[in-house]
Amino acid sequence: MGATTKKYSLNYKKKTEVDRDTFVPRRSPKEMIRCSGCGAFYRHRHWSLTAPAQFSRPDHVHAVFCPACRKIKEGSASGELHLLGVGDSERGEVMRLLRNEAIRARQKNALERIMSLEAVGGGWKVKTTTEKLAQRLGRSLCNARGGKVAYKWSHNNKFVRVVWQMGAPSVS
Repeated sequence: MGATTKKYSLNYKKKTEVDRDTFVPRRSPKEMIRCSGCGAFYRHRHWSLTAPAQFSRPDHVHAVFCPACRKIKEGSASGELHLLGVGDSERGEVMRLLRNEAIRARQKNALERIMSLEAVGGGWKVKTTTEKLAQRLGRSLCNARGGKVAYKWSHNNKFVRVVWQMGAPSVS
């Protein structure tokens, strides 16, 4: 007897609409672009902080703003990090950790930036230009200072709220 193949129905798969970032252009421009706000370069669908080797004269460059600068200008954050339980004595160290991690993230992706930092109630709120940066900051704080971190994604996964709560100080 011949082997029979079982046919599977694909109707069970969840059909989700993939929402894209509205600040990223749909079509890639032909020429190189330099951001007027931060100085990042756009070439071959990638933003970078270093100038490409072909960059020699500024007349090849069009003055526009990168998606991160546009998000900062419009105040449209893609991620929030809420810091709870940070006292005045450790506030400086936590801010240095956040700043250093943001610098490392920006070297990898020029569009990852901290937009704002504000005191809210008994904690701090940090707004970021990308959801991955908010995740990365929460994870680095959890690794460095301990405590608990929770991630809350929006319906379309284009916004994340990360809540980091400082743990009770350990007794040595």
